[in-house]
Amino acid sequence: ALLGDFRAKYPDVSIHLKVSNTDGIVSMVENNTIDLGVVEAPVSNKNLVVDECRRDNLVAIVPPGHPKADRKRITLDELLEYPFICREEGSGTREVIAEYMNTSPDCNACMNVAMELGSPEAVKGAVEAGMGISVVSNATIQKELRLGTLVAIELDPPLERPFSFVHQKQKFRVRVMEELLEFARAYCEAHRGK
Repeated sequence: ALLGDFRAKYPDVSIHLKVSNTDGIVSMVENNTIDLGVVEAPVSNKNLVVDECRRDNLVAIVPPGHPKADRKRITLDELLEYPFICREEGSGTREVIAEYMNTSPDCNACMNVAMELGSPEAVKGAVEAGMGISVVSNATIQKELRLGTLVAIELDPPLERPFSFVHQKQKFRVRVMEELLEFARAYCEAHRGK
């Protein structure tokens, strides 16, 4: 929606979208392959500017008919009883989930990783097929929830992460880049909490 709204306001601007995990996006910004990135994990590079857009709620997902599908909340210990479908190394989602699992006092076991997949769509598909359970952004499963192909369960304790814009600190920026940054900040402010 952000890029669509920006394109409607600035129809003469050419937008090239590249999709990658957090490490890949940070690398592309560092190497000037892209001007602006959106990431879901902390960025430690001090040469880059990171502007938080909004907080993202992560939830457990299971297929309908799963033994936990009727639950409103699930603890970490309960989650770890099942094969886990996770994103690949370098994924911000995986990093946030691993940190959550390693710091939770309820965690008495290790993650039973059944599959590592390279995209949120692949993770959702594997869970829909009954190959395991996962933790994903609530924002990415709205279609599946409407269609009834996945069930979302709140984590106990809850897990949130920031969605942030990342760009070069010292890079010469053209006016359209400044416009995109301002547009993105205003968009995030208008959609905060949604």
